[in-house]
Amino acid sequence: MPTQPFWNLAALTPVSFAFWFPAVVFYDWLRALGLPWWQNGLGCMVFMAVWAGLVERWSRRYFVRRYRCVLRSSDVSSEAPGSLALASDPQRKPPIVATAEFWDYAFARLFGWAKGIAEMLFEFVFFMSAFYPSWRVVLGAFLVVAAMSLALGWWQRRLLRSHLEGAGAGKALAGGAMAVSSGRGPSEGLMAADRN
Repeated sequence: MPTQPFWNLAALTPVSFAFWFPAVVFYDWLRALGLPWWQNGLGCMVFMAVWAGLVERWSRRYFVRRYRCVLRSSDVSSEAPGSLALASDPQRKPPIVATAEFWDYAFARLFGWAKGIAEMLFEFVFFMSAFYPSWRVVLGAFLVVAAMSLALGWWQRRLLRSHLEGAGAGKALAGGAMAVSSGRGPSEGLMAADRN
């Protein structure tokens, strides 16, 4: 099964082409069978989950082999291990839409222990709405996701401002500009509480 952190990083890389091309071919094949829309949606959902996991496994193996080859080369081995990393990331502006890490934080904050169930239900509903044979449903689902992302982005910017002003908002904004300015990373977890 695929992992979210990998696909957050790989979505805009050539790895995504290895995922999307067969997924489109599979969808066209399903449509040629003449199945109802909901069966096409379920079939694509299962295929995409399995195929994403396979692509992730194969690309991780490739990256590990490539990394080992780079480490074996004489150019890199003579340098210090930390010399390959950037000295510091540039200051980023606060995000307009919520980052992937903040979506995780928001679901954890809003749904608590039922975060996993809420995320799965959210993804299922909006994935299946893409297969419904009405453009109004697809447009409505897209507008709902866009509005939610803008609202969560507003929440993330508000927390970022309160943190930068010294209100002690914590570490919830791991993917945003706060992590860069404060030196914190995504592995340090979510913020303790949002008091506002």
